[in-house]
Amino acid sequence: MWLKLFFLLLYFLVLFVLARFFEAIVWYETGIFATQLVDPVALSFKKLKTILECRGLGYSGLPEKKDVRELVEKSGDLMEGELYSALKEEEASESVSSTNFSGEMHFYELVEDTKDGIWLVQSEHMW
Repeated sequence: MWLKLFFLLLYFLVLFVLARFFEAIVWYETGIFATQLVDPVALSFKKLKTILECRGLGYSGLPEKKDVRELVEKSGDLMEGELYSALKEEEASESVSSTNFSGEMHFYELVEDTKDGIWLVQSEHMW
C-alpha cells in the first residue's frame, strides 16, 4: 500500500518537474521578460505607430505623439514581447526587395518559381 502511494507521488513529482522544464524552454525561446509591461511614454512615435499597425488600429487622424500614445494605452497593456515582435515584423517588412521584369516570360518564370510572396505589378504600355 505504501509502495503504491510512493510511486504515485513520485509520478506526480516527475510530471511537475517536466512541466516546469518545458515551461523554462518556452520562456527561453520567447524571452524571459516578454510578460513585463512597457510604458508607452518612453517609446518613440515610430514605435508607437508600429504597435498600432500590429494591433490592426488606424492612426491616420492622429498627428501628435500624445494622441498616438493614448490610443496605444486605450487599446490595452503593452507587453515587452509584443513590442519585440512588432519591431521584428517592421524590420522584416523594411527589408523587402523589388524585382524588375524584362518581359512577360521573365515574370511568369519568377512567379512560378517563388509562389511565396505578394507581387505588385505595374504595367507600362508604350504605344
